[in-house]
Amino acid sequence: MRLTLDKMSRLVVPKGLRDRLDLKPGDSLEVTLEPDGIRLRPVQPLSNIAEEDGILVCSSEVPPSIWDIGAFIDAQREQRSQEIGGL
Repeated sequence: MRLTLDKMSRLVVPKGLRDRLDLKPGDSLEVTLEPDGIRLRPVQPLSNIAEEDGILVCSSEVPPSIWDIGAFIDAQREQRSQEIGGL
């Protein structure tokens, strides 16, 4: 596969390659200088799960409101009603 720099010296990763590597806008690539060229590798995201004192702890950035199941269900019902009824 051959890529060409555009006028702003940027590379575009072809869609097939993005799909195969599951790359999305905002993802980071690591650039490594090799003896015969350069290597691009997707940066693996850090896991949201860590072990602290023998207990697995999730440190996600999920807002507390998402844990209110009743409010979540009500919001989903409201959204669905608007989609179906066009209200």
